[in-house]
Amino acid sequence: MRTPGDLIAAVPAMLGFMPARSLVVTVLGSDSRSPDLAEVEVVTRMDLDNPGRSATGALVDQVAEVCVRHRAVAALALVVDDRATEPGHRHRGVRARKHRDLVAALEHRLEADAVPLTGAWAVPAIGPGLPWWSLPDSCAHGLQSDPATSLVTVRQVVDGRPLRGSRQELLDVLAVDPVLREATAAALPIAVAAAAQRLARLAPQRDPNAERRGEACRVLQQLGRVEAGARLMPAELAEVAVALRDKPLRDLMFALAPSARAAGAEELWLQLARALPAPDRAEAAALLGYCAYVRGDGPLAGVALDAARAADPEHQMAELLETGLRMGMRPERLRRLAESGRQTAADLGIDLGLDPGPDLGAASGASFGSGPRADFGGEPAAGLGSDPSVGCGSDSGADLGSDSATDLGVDPGRNRDES
Repeated sequence: MRTPGDLIAAVPAMLGFMPARSLVVTVLGSDSRSPDLAEVEVVTRMDLDNPGRSATGALVDQVAEVCVRHRAVAALALVVDDRATEPGHRHRGVRARKHRDLVAALEHRLEADAVPLTGAWAVPAIGPGLPWWSLPDSCAHGLQSDPATSLVTVRQVVDGRPLRGSRQELLDVLAVDPVLREATAAALPIAVAAAAQRLARLAPQRDPNAERRGEACRVLQQLGRVEAGARLMPAELAEVAVALRDKPLRDLMFALAPSARAAGAEELWLQLARALPAPDRAEAAALLGYCAYVRGDGPLAGVALDAARAADPEHQMAELLETGLRMGMRPERLRRLAESGRQTAADLGIDLGLDPGPDLGAASGASFGSGPRADFGGEPAAGLGSDPSVGCGSDSGADLGSDSATDLGVDPGRNRDES
């Protein structure tokens, strides 16, 4: 990526959706392959419309926390605001001053942690040919590249990661189907009674794990149906939901995330999350959040974990995962959850049908997210020149690195993206 226009065009792909009225901060880390390159560690998006000086302070503190955690060597800021006006516009005034003040506050806060803010720009929206200009002085300006042709976007599409048109589209993914929820809620008491009958039949066996083993196999059978393209009926969804009420059984399902069965598991948890009432919805949403987290879709992970917390405010696992997202914890740090799940399955004699699956430490991209106020994303292998600062001038004079600095290869041994 050679210009601010190129970087701005890559932002939607790095976040997983098109931001609006947002502050987007790209956190850069050193590249072990070359001292002349910097690497995108994480991209964080936050709402612009949180009023007041205290909100601004909290916002820049959160950005600084992420920068420190990722050992940032520099940061880049982008203000996306449809109310923004280009330099020289006769109506330019209060909004432009707010943007300048925000960038100044961010720069001052990052200086305290020795992280230089080496570039800051504003745009009314992200799109081909739309203007960008630098902040705080507006001395550099130019036109954006086409997001659809960004190499980062192409990489996301090839990897099968969807680019959503807005954050609302992301929220709609988990929207509850009220008709299905009503039918599934009606089926839950029947599923509870059926599970109790199975337990009673197993009592003479004197095997304390027989019930859990049987219920886990039922969940895996439904997973197999979903993998084959089925949409589960309310009675089937209720059966899985009742099984997931057993915490050890739920926990062994974390083993599915970093495996070849991850896509099917994510679809199963999504079907459940859209169909279940609270508090059962929390278990499915937390499992979905974990799946999205470890494969690098932080924005979806954040929305799913928000849904889990809304369905059950005391849900400890959702709280822990959400904290990890907010702090910018890398997905490979969550490996122990999956390993523990595999060990639990082995102890119970349950075959999860897993192969090793993708290495959490070698995924090609990541996106972290932490709810409606902040989203994090990242294209970890996008190389930038070691001096990404941009001086005054036009688009043609802004250089974020040489042609060879754009490297979209697999990041050696790391995976990233919180939002």
